[in-house]
Amino acid sequence: MVKQEIKELTGINIDRTILLNFNSFKKVVDVLGGVRIIVEEPLHDPLSGADFEPGEYLMDGEQALSFARCRSTARADLDRVNRQQYLLNELIKQKANFSTIVKILNPFNDASDLFTILKEETRSDFSIWDFCSIGFVLLFSSNDIERVTIPTTGTNIDGISYLIADKEEVREFLLDYLK
Repeated sequence: MVKQEIKELTGINIDRTILLNFNSFKKVVDVLGGVRIIVEEPLHDPLSGADFEPGEYLMDGEQALSFARCRSTARADLDRVNRQQYLLNELIKQKANFSTIVKILNPFNDASDLFTILKEETRSDFSIWDFCSIGFVLLFSSNDIERVTIPTTGTNIDGISYLIADKEEVREFLLDYLK
């Protein structure tokens, strides 16, 4: 259903997806040895479990999840989305290297559990070979990843904030961006 919604909104066909729940996300971060994150403002949110002062952290899976879920900032969900994108970019930049691949392929190393986690604890239409292919592509092009945010308009309906995307504006934006 989400694939179809994305196609209708953007005109882009999504071939493959992976769905991680919170526990599988934490396990992936842990098995990769954590992720180094710079926190730029105090994040204290009892709902997400975030409790960070500004500074650099080597976050385990639990901390990374609370960092990604925190909404207790001035721009709430908008800041949360930016943190999620930042965290994923950092995870790729820090872990898409030969050292990590050797650890993952070594059956005597905890990192080799990554394939088990991806196979057993996610919903995906990727094969193990697809994951390997992505790993090798990221190995050589992780610095080429760009994040973009589709244009939206903010509105408030019955006291709830929404971001509304206009189909034509999104398609035009993506056509210009993908040229």
